[in-house]
Amino acid sequence: MYLNSLYLNDFRNYKELAVHFYSGTNLILGPNGEGKSNIIEAVYMLSTSKSFRDAQDQHITRWGQNGYRVRGEFSSDDRTYEIGLEYTGSNKVLSVNGTHERKISNIIGYIYCVLFIFDDIYLINGPPLTRRNYLDLILSTSDPLYFRVLRNYLTVVKHKNRYLKEAGEIDWNLVFTWNEQLVESGSYLIQQRWLILEFINAYLERTVGERNDLFFPFRLKYKSNVVDETGMRDREEIRELFSKKLKKGRVAEVKARTALYGPHRDDFLFTDRAFAVRHFGSVGEARLSTILLKLAQSEFFKQKKSVIPILLIDDILLELDMKNMEKVLSFFDTDSQKIITTTEKKKLPEIFSSDRVFTIGKNGQISCS
Repeated sequence: MYLNSLYLNDFRNYKELAVHFYSGTNLILGPNGEGKSNIIEAVYMLSTSKSFRDAQDQHITRWGQNGYRVRGEFSSDDRTYEIGLEYTGSNKVLSVNGTHERKISNIIGYIYCVLFIFDDIYLINGPPLTRRNYLDLILSTSDPLYFRVLRNYLTVVKHKNRYLKEAGEIDWNLVFTWNEQLVESGSYLIQQRWLILEFINAYLERTVGERNDLFFPFRLKYKSNVVDETGMRDREEIRELFSKKLKKGRVAEVKARTALYGPHRDDFLFTDRAFAVRHFGSVGEARLSTILLKLAQSEFFKQKKSVIPILLIDDILLELDMKNMEKVLSFFDTDSQKIITTTEKKKLPEIFSSDRVFTIGKNGQISCS
């Protein structure tokens, strides 16, 4: 899969922008603050409908304007897609090949991207929500059913939490009804999260074994208050464990006035089988670990969806020394389209080659060579 062209109107600092990308490696050069990351953000939004910066639409709109438009032309398996995203100042409109889509779920899954950004480091030392959101994004992109089940599960949790917070005398029949829904949808979420972590760990084991001069041996450890560390692949077993947990903990939930058990409290840790990386790993080891995790995500899309995702690499390579940068670049799929931002090309290793170089100057002016 690759991006042919990107068109922006009143997006961030760009009044108008048209960029035609090469199917191989595209390097975007420019000083900090001139809009390199904004291009990465726009492509990512066409894949997920959301900004990786958690920015509100009115803040993405160019200063003084009422809305923005983003449009991309993509190719995959001899098919072409035109994905559009328009914010009118009051709502967001999505489109596929010119047809408006009312549901976000109808646009997710067309475009596969893997994003490498500075904030990936928070996947290691950030809160559990950051890691849950990461897994949910991968699974929702590759499995529309997961997206629907997750949305339903979080809606039920929201209703249950509100009731527990505001209710006087508890209606246990109502709580039981919600718990049944949570068990049904939550067991699917737990199962799928466990399976993808198994996939990632298998990838990590192969990759670290091949290049132990770069990566130290680590894996991802699933933390759940429903299943134990050995994990559960059978959904019926997960249902039974989840149901028992909710029944046993119902009094504790009432006292806490919140839903205490289920995948909305899941977490996963980077560990070397003994210690968590967040506690003993260096900043460099943490950065390399997140890069390897993203490469595992790319391999997951490749194997599970038979698609080579677009790699969006936003100015993180320069955090590595030249030797490690060369090794990391050798891991990237040669068949994938790459869009890489950096401040200076001369700081990249000699083995790095780019098929197309875009230079961003003042006021978002862009030139290609």
